Amino acid sequence: MKGIITPIILIIVSIAVFLTYTDPAYNKIKIAEKDEVQYDEALNKSRELQIIRDSLLSKYNTFSSADIEKLEKLLPDNVDNVRLILEIDNTASKYGMNLRDVSVSGGTETAGKNIVEATAKDFYTITLSFSVSSSYANFVKFIEDLENKLRIVDVSRIAFKASDSDFNEYRVSVETYWVE
Repeated sequence: MKGIITPIILIIVSIAVFLTYTDPAYNKIKIAEKDEVQYDEALNKSRELQIIRDSLLSKYNTFSSADIEKLEKLLPDNVDNVRLILEIDNTASKYGMNLRDVSVSGGTETAGKNIVEATAKDFYTITLSFSVSSSYANFVKFIEDLENKLRIVDVSRIAFKASDSDFNEYRVSVETYWVE
């Protein structure tokens, strides 16, 4: 009987060791192997992204600083209402006009908190409205000059009040864009 007890005890001990140590360790190794595969995939993606980043950076470095400044002016990365108003005022002053009744809007809350409204995922728009008085010929030149400015400005609305002389009152709304 004693010859049978030793193998039974050894079998019970080996089952206990298997259940308490070997099986949990084996499961941890399986999980670690899955994690290793995920980390390898992430590392490969990271290398691909580094190659793309380096490629884009080398393309970016081929642009001159003047071209980069033009791009930033064309589609700025922030909304600068004051600078936009000054640019339009300087353009208007070339034609003997002064901006009046300037207002900025773009969102549902225009009380200074949220004047910018998202129109797409990557860019935003604001609307600037102002009044000017001028002859029709000067106003047309002014609008053409606005169209030829580097910053994207879309004239969205023009209203006017004609007078007997060739000096009319114009109310203009323009939209401009910026990226985040």
